[in-house]
Amino acid sequence: MRNSDQTSLEPIEIVDVVTILGQITEGRDAETYKADLLRPNGKTVTGYVKLTSDPRKIIAELVSSQLGHALGLKIPRPFLAILDTSIIPEDISTQFTGTIACFASKQAGKRTYSLERCIQGSDLVLSGAIANFNLNETASFDELIANDDRHLGNIVYAPDKQECWLIDHGRALTGSYWDLWGLDDPTVSVNNVLVDEPQQQWDEPMRRQVIRDATDLVAKCSQVAMEELDMDDHIAKIDPSTDRQDIINFLQARIHHTVSLLCQRLGIHQLPFPPQTH
Repeated sequence: MRNSDQTSLEPIEIVDVVTILGQITEGRDAETYKADLLRPNGKTVTGYVKLTSDPRKIIAELVSSQLGHALGLKIPRPFLAILDTSIIPEDISTQFTGTIACFASKQAGKRTYSLERCIQGSDLVLSGAIANFNLNETASFDELIANDDRHLGNIVYAPDKQECWLIDHGRALTGSYWDLWGLDDPTVSVNNVLVDEPQQQWDEPMRRQVIRDATDLVAKCSQVAMEELDMDDHIAKIDPSTDRQDIINFLQARIHHTVSLLCQRLGIHQLPFPPQTH
């Protein structure tokens, strides 16, 4: 049972994919479709559905989104989607058949641009995207969830809301370099694209600001009711070989290694970590 001062985790809804609206060709790791999703309350929302044969990617997406929401990050609302692949239009080629479980998320805005596309587009769109992107918070979150696949294609800008949103967390929880989850080692260091190369151009104040922001994020994470992660046991249904508790243990331990891992990347002395609360 969570304490009254803890931040609760919002449950993951199961939705049905009712209509495929088109295929998204920008994805790198999975077949992705824009679709109408039927929620348990009977309402339909438009979102994106990712088809993958690797259940770990579905789990990583759900866990990262659920935790990110609790931390107040801009991550589209996640769903566990059930898709009857027979509704995929015949003119779209797919390797999947039958009824399958997928990760889905609500669309971030009426129209979105990846930062990758913003760079290639107008100066107006690019300036808006840059002004509304919190690099330090995103880099800290990636370190926390051990996500090695952050790039300009999975940060999207919604002009109607003037907000940047984080998508595609299928390689979180120790990243693509691990044949197994590697959840037994919360000190594991994976690529952090927003820090590893750019930090060579940062001065000392910029580096220390990253650490201060990371310290704030993990302090907030220490107040999350982590035992509420996947309370509906979706993980066991998606992949019976993955233990929900192993993921919880990894993330709880990762809280106390995130800042030191970033300090090592940035080559600076670690700032004091706030006292652990119980």
